[in-house]
Amino acid sequence: MHKTSTIKTCPLCGQVFDKIKIIVNDKTIPVILRGACPSDKEKLIEFYEKLSTETIYTRFFSIVRYFEPYVEKILNNPAYVVVAERADTGEIIGVAEAIPAEDQTKAEAGIVVLEKFQGRGLGTKIAYTLNKALQENGVKYVYGYIMPENTKAYKLVKKLGGRIKSYYESMLLVEIPVRDIE
Repeated sequence: MHKTSTIKTCPLCGQVFDKIKIIVNDKTIPVILRGACPSDKEKLIEFYEKLSTETIYTRFFSIVRYFEPYVEKILNNPAYVVVAERADTGEIIGVAEAIPAEDQTKAEAGIVVLEKFQGRGLGTKIAYTLNKALQENGVKYVYGYIMPENTKAYKLVKKLGGRIKSYYESMLLVEIPVRDIE
């Protein structure tokens, strides 16, 4: 018998977590970190379509060309999704999502930021925001898969207090405790 999840679809929808500023090419860009909603579908598809082939491969471990099924999956299933949205244009520039495991105390997580906004602390800020939302919803651990050569992801895992749980030929399984982060 299939167990029904007690988590509603898009549980973070409508929540504004933070307003930050990042600097890109000497310009200050206002960014809102908020929960994704079903109405974000087209903006999320646009976001994923703007990613470079390398970033897509690093995030999904394959070359994905059609993102609608993935976006529908994270918006129509119980998943915690935080978006980084430019306050001046409404463009989504980063996404962190966590899909709960059956026992709902663990979740598989992933983070991706548009290339021109990488290296500015945005991925870290999105990760911290997702961590806080997960903590408030009873999730104890997140896990994810990263490529061994993805040093940015590994540094973020370490910064969040995570560790490598298993080594595979072309990927690492990492686990991060969901806890208070300063």
